[in-house]
Amino acid sequence: MQIGELSERTGASARSIRHYESVGLLTSRRASNGYREFAPSALDQILKIKLLLQVGLDITDIVAVLPCIDTPATPRCSHAQRRYDEQIERIERQQKLLAEAKALLTELRTGGAPDAAHIPETSIRAVSGNVTVGIR
Repeated sequence: MQIGELSERTGASARSIRHYESVGLLTSRRASNGYREFAPSALDQILKIKLLLQVGLDITDIVAVLPCIDTPATPRCSHAQRRYDEQIERIERQQKLLAEAKALLTELRTGGAPDAAHIPETSIRAVSGNVTVGIR
């Protein structure tokens, strides 16, 4: 399948697909007309890449861990396990911070004045429209 169809079916831009190919996450062959032709397996590969990006891994990590999804027992996949653990810890920290932010906003909405015990020690990043502000 050509890059346009692959892009349409996966939601990844053609530019992203070309980047994935340039770092070795995808392969293609050139048709006689010079267009890239991707195997049907590229669909699944791109969906895996997008999922890993969504959970916070970067392209460098994905290059290292993607082969470990199908064969996790190989020795080189210990890096993947460490990265998974790091991302799980990061997500858990974000969940805790978001829960604290929600509790604080709920308290403020109902007219209560927050006491110091309810204000998180780490700063909360809030986005309102196009403005990002830090709350401490």
